[in-house]
Amino acid sequence: MTERGRVRISAAMTLKRFREGLEPFMPSPEARPFTCTGSPLECRLFIVGLNSATQLKQDFFRRYWCDDRGFLRDVFEDDYSHTRKKAGTRPRIEAFVKGACPVHCLETNIYAAPTKKASQLKPEDKNTDIIKYLIKTIRPAGIVVHTKEPIEFFQKISGCNNIAGDEPKLVKIFGQPTQLLGVPGPLWRRSIDFARTAGTKMKDCVKGQHS
Repeated sequence: MTERGRVRISAAMTLKRFREGLEPFMPSPEARPFTCTGSPLECRLFIVGLNSATQLKQDFFRRYWCDDRGFLRDVFEDDYSHTRKKAGTRPRIEAFVKGACPVHCLETNIYAAPTKKASQLKPEDKNTDIIKYLIKTIRPAGIVVHTKEPIEFFQKISGCNNIAGDEPKLVKIFGQPTQLLGVPGPLWRRSIDFARTAGTKMKDCVKGQHS
């Protein structure tokens, strides 16, 4: 095992192996399984929603991934800015990430298929293999989850029936101790300050926690 600060990961898990393990779960090459800055293996915090509302129509791993660097956020940000204005949930996710700095964050969803509206998700789109792979592989110390269906998903896999509230709860997810915080309702209805404060709270909560 190697130590990354206080987080232990398998020395055998490289970015290349991470990608190779994730690719079979992709519903299509254009699906967006996550965003982060650089290596997802360095992310101690997750922020998780339902699914992406914006389809960039790019092969995710060909366009936004490098086996040496991880996720190419600068390329993603450039494409995103030409596709959609930053409104709704996106500014709040970014505020959370800033609040959690310098702890690295991974932004993801329980479903990888992008749709403009949640009601457009088909039964076959509601596959949770990717989020399970991310959690089992990266083993985050803390997870913030927003909106009803994702909260219900995490309550089920954690065995904790009430994760929504002002303070995170220490639970076990796939055997891994994790600080879990549920935010009821759509994140876009919350203020930017709320999202930033939540990021800071989670950062403080996972400080010094071992994986």
